[in-house]
Amino acid sequence: MRLIFSIILATVLSFSTKAQTTSPLSFEAESIALGTVKKGEKVDSSFTFINTSNESVFIDLVSTCECTDASWTEEEIKAGDSGEIKFVFDTNKKEDEEAVDVDVILRNTDKDGNPFFHYLSYTFNFGQ
Repeated sequence: MRLIFSIILATVLSFSTKAQTTSPLSFEAESIALGTVKKGEKVDSSFTFINTSNESVFIDLVSTCECTDASWTEEEIKAGDSGEIKFVFDTNKKEDEEAVDVDVILRNTDKDGNPFFHYLSYTFNFGQ
């Protein structure tokens, strides 16, 4: 299933990089530093956003690695409304410290018909 989402994501992202800069969503932060975590922990965090457009927005897909479970606002996000993408990072599923990608694809499209998307990420450090 992850492979199918990865293929879809790669296809969508290959259409246009311009879409990201004109997206109707404005994120409070596009990268989050979780700080030092212990192996075996599950760490909760979230990305918050606001719909800065004049129309409703829908998130179609949030793609992450196998170490992360994500949930997001699946309902219509009206103009001016805010929402969040919550995630749980399972440290047992990572061996090395690295940036973890969280890719967001909207149902909404730009004037050329390409879906809007965002590249988000979080980082962490392993500690004792």
